[in-house]
Amino acid sequence: MAELKDIAQIIGILSAAFPNFKPTELTSEVYYQTLGDIPSDELKAAVLHCISESGRAFAPSVGEIRGAVAELRSFAVNVPSSFQAWQEVQKQILENGGEHGHPVWSSPLVAEAVRRMGWRNLRMSGDQTADRARFLQCYEQLVGRATKEEMLLPDVRAYIETTADERKQIADQERRRALDTGEDNYFLPEGAR
Repeated sequence: MAELKDIAQIIGILSAAFPNFKPTELTSEVYYQTLGDIPSDELKAAVLHCISESGRAFAPSVGEIRGAVAELRSFAVNVPSSFQAWQEVQKQILENGGEHGHPVWSSPLVAEAVRRMGWRNLRMSGDQTADRARFLQCYEQLVGRATKEEMLLPDVRAYIETTADERKQIADQERRRALDTGEDNYFLPEGAR
């Protein structure tokens, strides 16, 4: 993970690349809090990626740097583009389209999009244009969500997990209370009870 000295080096790189970037004492602390969870070599590569973008006139924001980290990670593990993923589905339909075909996917995200669409539905469908549109939409949403989840700050991730656990506990208590009191229609809308 990046240390304070790594963050200082990043700020130095940004200051040299963008003379209009005027960091303050607080800049180091904010960068450390928001970028410190990223390994230093990955962070430096992302910053260099950002500053080498054509047309960039200002230093990248923390969010842009985190986005660049996600983009580089995606390149590193070779996450297929949406069109590459659809081509893969088409190829697997041709090679493994029978009842007992067992496709092998290049990415868990492609596998999940196929699972959500239904492998049988994709194989048997007669409307490939609509299937392609729905698959691309599903796959792009999965990639977007995976990218956002991967780049969550540790404090934000902890908050989400804690909140989700608390809400699950409350819902479980409400279900048990409804069962104990015989309110089996407790979860129906008000007007339907």
